[in-house]
Amino acid sequence: EKKIKSISLVNLDESTATMYPLVEPAVEKISEQVIEKQSTEGITYQSDNQYTSIVILNAIENALSKAQVGTQAE
Repeated sequence: EKKIKSISLVNLDESTATMYPLVEPAVEKISEQVIEKQSTEGITYQSDNQYTSIVILNAIENALSKAQVGTQAE
């Protein structure tokens, strides 16, 4: 109930995926680490994909923050 079970990219259209081909592999690598650690702390990524990875991590942290607020209200 309070564990991170999965992380997925929703609504990534084909043109965006074509323009930013590193997004999907970065999401996969980062999500594996976040699920294993149950945190965004200490996540590693390749230096050539640094900015994409940071954006993805920020989005995950934002989603986790919203989920935490949702569970506290119950």
